[in-house]
This record gives sequence, structure tokens and C-alpha cells, in this order.
Amino acid sequence: MEWDWFKIIRWVVLTAAAWVLGLIIWTFAAGEQTQVLRMQEKFIHALEKRQWSKVEAMVCNDYADEWGQDAPMLKQTMRQLLGGFIFLSIEPTITSSRAASGLAMVKSTIKIQGNGTGLSTMVMNEANRIKEPWVFHWHKRGRWPWSWELVQIDNPKVTYNRP
Repeated sequence: MEWDWFKIIRWVVLTAAAWVLGLIIWTFAAGEQTQVLRMQEKFIHALEKRQWSKVEAMVCNDYADEWGQDAPMLKQTMRQLLGGFIFLSIEPTITSSRAASGLAMVKSTIKIQGNGTGLSTMVMNEANRIKEPWVFHWHKRGRWPWSWELVQIDNPKVTYNRP
């Protein structure tokens, strides 16, 4: 049996092109709701893996929350609270989400499991004690599907006393 290499290569190239086109359509045709839910998932995954550069890239420079934290303070607080974990699993359960005109809000309860040193056990116990959903506020800063930035995190059950 003789192989027709030209037909095989053409088939492989056309199949690869179809996959790439499908990926582009999947990425860019998604609505704002889907886009922000993907960013929420990426944010939680980056926190879980403690990939601080990815976390910092998703937090808006003009971040401000009800506890008086700005972007640099939030990043420092996240590093302090989650940095002591050797193993960390964050299990979010999205209770609701809305997105329109470049603004979005995702409500999610969070369960944390893990092992670590320092504050790890206290962080895990406190986070798991809170049954009220966390509210993540997102803003789309550009036209790309990945240009969502976190502008605020709220939870009425969390009290934070600034030093």
C-alpha cells in the first residue's frame, strides 16, 4: 500500500486549522457572562496555586473594598493569608452572577481545605465558617475576552480591623 503523503499532510493541516478556528470562536464569541465566569475560575485557580503574578494581573489598580484595602494591600493580605499553605484547595460554589455593559458581579460561597503553617488553620476555619456568599465585582477594561479585572470583593459577614 502506497501512502499519499500530500493528502495526509493536507488533512492534518486542515484539521489543525479547524481546531484553531473553533478555539478562536469559542473564546471571542462567548458572552460577557461566560467571560467573567471564566475569569472568576482563573482567579480562584491562581489563588489556589498561589500564582501571585497571575492574581496580581487580575486585580485592578484602583481596587477598593469595604475594609479599606486598595490593590497593594489586597495583594499583600492574600499572600499573608494563603502563603503558609503547603496544600490548598479552594472550592467555590457560584450562587449567582450577572454581567452587562462591561460590569459583572459573581456571588460565590467558598470552602477551603488544606494543610500549612502559620495562619493556615485559622484562615481555613474562618473561611469555612462564613456561609454568606462572597461578592466579586469585575470590570471589563478592554475589548478582549480576558480583559476583566477584579475591582472589589465584599462579604458582609467578614469584619476586618485595620491596624
